Amino acid sequence: MHYLSIENHKSSYLSFVEELYHSAFPLEERRNWEQLVKMIGTVPEMSFQVIIAEEKAIGFIISWTFEKWCFVEHLAIDPVNRGKKYGERVMKDFLVKGKLLLEVEPPLSVDSIRRVSFYERLGLVSLPFDYLQPSYHDSHVSHALVLMTNVAEREELYFNEIIRVVKKQVYLYHPLAR
Repeated sequence: MHYLSIENHKSSYLSFVEELYHSAFPLEERRNWEQLVKMIGTVPEMSFQVIIAEEKAIGFIISWTFEKWCFVEHLAIDPVNRGKKYGERVMKDFLVKGKLLLEVEPPLSVDSIRRVSFYERLGLVSLPFDYLQPSYHDSHVSHALVLMTNVAEREELYFNEIIRVVKKQVYLYHPLAR
């Protein structure tokens, strides 16, 4: 398994990623596809990679690097390749990079409980404070999500700066908003 960076809008993998992006994430958890494509290669903090296994695209990951932190915005494995430990391998690759932060849906459905359990098995923990994900579509709407991390610290104050950076850079959100 390896990663192939998508550097521009001409990548032959974009149609695969677009289909998976739309099927794997609800509308409120994804940005407009055209907007995402325009960001490729123009936002230095953002990394857009296709996951390749057995010479085929099997998934993608969009991550952001901010000093000592990595924020995983989106990770998806093609449904036909789920259950083969690819997602686990990807996360282990990212966990060795250092401090990791990601958002998940609150564990209220079978799928969201399974997703949270997946990350917990890898050593991530849910942070014990409320978090609102800014909307990709309407600046007046937020969505309650759960933040997960591999950092031992659990106090909200510790995370305020990285949350502010994520909201400002990833969501282009007003820096004073919580």
